Amino acid sequence: MTEKRILVVEDDDDVGPLLMHALIREGYLVDLATTKAEAWAHLDAHEYTLVITDWRLPDGDGIIIADAAAEFGARTVVMSGYLFQMPRDRADAHETLMKPVRPSEVLDVVQRCIGEPSAHR
Repeated sequence: MTEKRILVVEDDDDVGPLLMHALIREGYLVDLATTKAEAWAHLDAHEYTLVITDWRLPDGDGIIIADAAAEFGARTVVMSGYLFQMPRDRADAHETLMKPVRPSEVLDVVQRCIGEPSAHR
């Protein structure tokens, strides 16, 4: 069975690595991007089961990344501390999480979206 690969797009130097390590510890294969440009490079290079992105990135709108990932067949989660300011018509296509998030909340959403990891390390 193919490993479940997750892309985390988060520009916060503390939050991104924390989420990445929590997901890896659970057995998921995880890549981390800190900008929209890095996220595009990852999406061009790999197929993802799930993409978790911050809404506001230093170089643009994370919902654009989530929309593209969904077109490629990935499940998507958009996180933001400004969730109530996010345009509903754009956010409704994705799972959403209000920041600040706890790793346990992210793990719950990941398992709900794509299930348990396929392979444990």
